[in-house]
Amino acid sequence: METAVKNQKNIKLKEYILYMLAVFFYTNMTGMINEYRRAYLVDGLKLTTNQLSFFNVFTGIAGFVISFVCAMILDNKKIKNGNKFKNIGMLAAVPCGLITILIFWTPGLIRENPILLMVWLCALALIQCVCFYFGNTVSMVAVVMSPDSREREQLLSFRGIVSAVGNSAPLVIVLVVAAITKALKGNEDNSVNYLISAILCGVVGTVTMLLGMRTVKERITYSEEKRNPLEGFVLVFKNRHARRVLFSEFLKAFRGIATFMQPFIAAAMLGSSSKTLIFALPVGIGTMTGMLIINALLKKFTSRTLYIASGLYSVIINLVAFGIGYLYITRGQPLALNIVFVVCLFGTGLQFGASNLLPNMFQADILDDLELTTGKRLDATLPFVISIGSTVSTLIANGVVPYILYDNEETGWKSIIGYQQGLLDGTQQSVRTKVMLLFFYTVVHGIMMLLAGLPFLNYKLYGEERDRVHSEVLKKRESLNIN
Repeated sequence: METAVKNQKNIKLKEYILYMLAVFFYTNMTGMINEYRRAYLVDGLKLTTNQLSFFNVFTGIAGFVISFVCAMILDNKKIKNGNKFKNIGMLAAVPCGLITILIFWTPGLIRENPILLMVWLCALALIQCVCFYFGNTVSMVAVVMSPDSREREQLLSFRGIVSAVGNSAPLVIVLVVAAITKALKGNEDNSVNYLISAILCGVVGTVTMLLGMRTVKERITYSEEKRNPLEGFVLVFKNRHARRVLFSEFLKAFRGIATFMQPFIAAAMLGSSSKTLIFALPVGIGTMTGMLIINALLKKFTSRTLYIASGLYSVIINLVAFGIGYLYITRGQPLALNIVFVVCLFGTGLQFGASNLLPNMFQADILDDLELTTGKRLDATLPFVISIGSTVSTLIANGVVPYILYDNEETGWKSIIGYQQGLLDGTQQSVRTKVMLLFFYTVVHGIMMLLAGLPFLNYKLYGEERDRVHSEVLKKRESLNIN
């Protein structure tokens, strides 16, 4: 175990490179699922609004329970050779790859039976929850790869950038696969495109996770003392800084309504969900750029100030994007306005840089505060407790979004947007549908990000206080021979 010397460089170049590759291709798998499963369910399997709402709510609730159990297991597992995350990440690699593929494969017999179909989809989603909870140790391990706060901050920053790019990479993969299959078959079958892309993401993701987690080193010593596994949850709830972040995540997660619309707005404005890349790429590039900007601004401003400011910026840029997109839709879709709209999407991506990066830094600082005040490392418990806020709001959002998006012919339900399922040419959606998709994709997102910054008006763990806490933690580790 290496000594925690301030400003000492601990992470070796080979370790750094293989770790970033593991993060990149791991988020390829999560990005493939997050970007295209909803389009696969709506336009591929053609689930009704009731089926999709049930799927979203059931898997959300069950997934929360599973995450609770997994968090207790992870934070109370026996430490082997000084590693808490390494071995688990390696064990999760193959299951993560397999489940990524299976999510986009539905046997014909199961498709034909609605009950079997829902059992199949829900079972896969719950297995996915377990696999990717433990697979996410690829991300978690960054917090303990260096005892130096500045090196850790830089690692978290670049991990965030690599994650953002990796999460968007499936958009390129699907677009390329769609072009190839269309050239070979003469028509476009998105279900086939999704499956081929998932296979590519799953195989490469598995290999790089194994290589990356085999190489990383955890450079803090964990306590072997046995404790009540529920005690950690109580301690996190008592921490005032954690409660602020939890409430912020509750508000932020309602933007899931907006991100849910991405493949559908792409289909409506460009013709096919396989062209989601054209909208998502500028957002992804903006996200990466935003992270670089935030990383530079952290030298002059506190994380708290930047997070609040990013919420204000989000409202402004999303209103501008809606205005440009509205003109594009209602004025015959001229190319010039389309280009301006894409530029606006890059601008919205800049805000994602702050909302994706800064919460990770807040959590790393809170882990230090918890370690100082309680003597415990709660690397899995803290993210789980904070996720309670986002889980609740995501359940609400996922439960209502199908009813917002499209009609249910069986019950006569009329949605707000009126999206028509399965159109080969998505531009045939009505003008009203396109405008409403655009509204939820932009304006709703901006509003939720503004609200997400409000809890940080009373957040105190930043600047000098944050530095004091980290310094005291290092001293406490030294006094206990904990590096």
